[in-house]
Amino acid sequence: MTEKNRILLSSVSGLALCILGGYRIFTNNLEAMSILVAYIFLICGFIGFVSCVIKLFRTS
Repeated sequence: MTEKNRILLSSVSGLALCILGGYRIFTNNLEAMSILVAYIFLICGFIGFVSCVIKLFRTS
């Protein structure tokens, strides 16, 4: 697996975490997940996605 593929996979997983947290916060459909966990997913997923995208553009 090349470096770009790993970074792309990490960015997709960060985006998935961000979307899952946002879905719980805005729709309140996932009652099993606490709101604190949803905010942690949203913030960490967003930070991970942005850092992976920046790293992807810096690799040659």
